[in-house]
Amino acid sequence: MTVVRFPSKKDPKPEVDGAWPIMTGLLVLTIGAVFVWQRELGSFEEARAIYSFGLLPAHLFGIRQPAPQIDVVTPLLTLVTAQFLHGGWTHLMGNVLVLLLLGPLLERRIGSIRFLLIFLATGVAGLGLEAASSPSSAIPIIGASASIAGVIGGLARVDPGARIVLPSPRRGQWLRVIRVPALPIIVVWLIIQVYGIAFANSDEAKTIAFLAHGVGFVSGVVLAGWAKRGRART
Repeated sequence: MTVVRFPSKKDPKPEVDGAWPIMTGLLVLTIGAVFVWQRELGSFEEARAIYSFGLLPAHLFGIRQPAPQIDVVTPLLTLVTAQFLHGGWTHLMGNVLVLLLLGPLLERRIGSIRFLLIFLATGVAGLGLEAASSPSSAIPIIGASASIAGVIGGLARVDPGARIVLPSPRRGQWLRVIRVPALPIIVVWLIIQVYGIAFANSDEAKTIAFLAHGVGFVSGVVLAGWAKRGRART
């Protein structure tokens, strides 16, 4: 989706900000397609898929060997494949919504290839550190949340003043959009993550990989600085 600035008294000409965010769209479509595939498998086969392609810390660190029926990809590769699996509609929609809102803003500023690299690398970093915090665990870690956190961190680094374009229905107008500052949303998200990490031993927090989110965010901040400098030289 292309961000369009609508005319105002100070800016009489509409302008398009950047190119079409192709990589954001491809990631959303891939994540959605994988989730549909999961749901089509049935409960037993879906569970096997999650254990096959999700990240199991005990397998990653060689504490346990994968059973033959789930030994589909090497444990190291699950640092990537786990990013595209989700545990339910709420998990999926939360990640996809943030990716749709913030992904285009970052992708336009650093380019599609660098955006993809940051998405995958921050996901690997977040999932890897989360796994390292409980290396003997045989419970799968799945989801793109660490990658999304990397996108949030990257945007906070390269353009903290970015504005999100949202539809705003209004009587008498077929389409109207408003531009909302991204920074307050990022700050609220950060507060939630800090709270989650601080109370990681609670029953509710144990189901959410807050450490992965935090690591993803920090690595996104670091990598976006590199991406921005590289973009400036090209």
